[in-house]
Amino acid sequence: MTYFKIFSIIMGLVTIGVRPLMHIFPEKWNKFELETAYTEKRPNWVWGVALIGLTIVCFTWYKQLTTDIPYSLILTLIITLTLIKTSQILFNYDNFRKFVHKALIEDRSILRKINIATTLLGLSLLYLGVFIY
Repeated sequence: MTYFKIFSIIMGLVTIGVRPLMHIFPEKWNKFELETAYTEKRPNWVWGVALIGLTIVCFTWYKQLTTDIPYSLILTLIITLTLIKTSQILFNYDNFRKFVHKALIEDRSILRKINIATTLLGLSLLYLGVFIY
């Protein structure tokens, strides 16, 4: 199995698997997001996770450039897009947290839209992993 096959299957399963939890346990999920994951003061773990994410993006680009896997650029670009969220958490934390609060508490339709898009992305990643790579 190739890196792209394994990675897209894992990312697809994780991406899809987390979505129902947000709706099955909304209060617990909100508490986790707002009081544990994204506290008022940016937690120190953010820098470590950002470094891991950047490493994964760099390694994925390395594999993209050094292997001949058809359509691997699709996964590479999707993984690269995660840097948008990472940069917001690192460099625009207060506004990011306000957005999370708005999506979780004030207007859950935002969360539903994000979850629909993310589930479709997860299904696409699973399709890539199972049938393409």
